[in-house]
Amino acid sequence: MILFINFLTIQTSAAIISFIAGAIVVLVVIYLFYSSSPAEDKVSAKHKVYKMRARYFFALVFCVIAGLIITLGFLPYPQFQSRPDETVSVVGMQWAWKFAPGISDKTPLQMEGGSEITLPSNKLIKFLVTSSDVNHDFAIYNTNGVLVAQTQAMPDYQNALEYKFPEPGDYHILCLEYCGIAHAIMVGTIHVK
Repeated sequence: MILFINFLTIQTSAAIISFIAGAIVVLVVIYLFYSSSPAEDKVSAKHKVYKMRARYFFALVFCVIAGLIITLGFLPYPQFQSRPDETVSVVGMQWAWKFAPGISDKTPLQMEGGSEITLPSNKLIKFLVTSSDVNHDFAIYNTNGVLVAQTQAMPDYQNALEYKFPEPGDYHILCLEYCGIAHAIMVGTIHVK
């Protein structure tokens, strides 16, 4: 069962669960419709419906609780449930990115680093992202120009983004939040070996 769940995407799983839940609701309505007879008096029909509704409610509560317990182990996602292999401090500023290996104990303005860094492939990297001035958006694009991960870079706040680079190449960092006139040239590069 777990092997089958691993092959499903989150969207596919949600669609299947929604379809099953909808089918159950339809079956319950059909059952209630066909189990009531036209000659039945209102009092006994009302009693039957309330009795069925109580059973349906408790079955639904049981299913929701069981679903939450079963799926809790998949959060936030299995690939992010381990310790990172490396940590990188990232500071966004108008209009550049600064990368420094490790956890920086300096303020964003004092942190030293360049707009390029080299990281290993197939290792879990934890980016600690902040900003020295205004809001920015730290977005990682792969070698094909596809957005693979992103988080906000905000002043006086540090966001953690974990990502495992699946293959070597040059990954580009762009700002996705307009931050001033030179926003378009706010580019960084991660060389993945």
